[in-house]
Amino acid sequence: VTTIEAIGASKTGQAVQKAWLDVDVMQCGYCQAGQVMAATALLNTTPKPTDKQIDTAMQGNACRCGTYVRIREAIKTAAGVDTKDSREV
Repeated sequence: VTTIEAIGASKTGQAVQKAWLDVDVMQCGYCQAGQVMAATALLNTTPKPTDKQIDTAMQGNACRCGTYVRIREAIKTAAGVDTKDSREV
């Protein structure tokens, strides 16, 4: 079992954490632990996800601030996937 406190011990977790900061995903922070955990789990199983795969994997996490577009962009950034279309909903 990996906790949010240990997520940065893996290469994928580190990439997600860095992308979260680089893209400036966070606002209130309420959902961030769940979002980061889900994003890391997605990238562990699907290293180069499509927008649809990201949306499906992240649908169980509600963001009160509505940063879904930045969340998708951060996941694509962590995956090394082109983010040019990430700002579209």
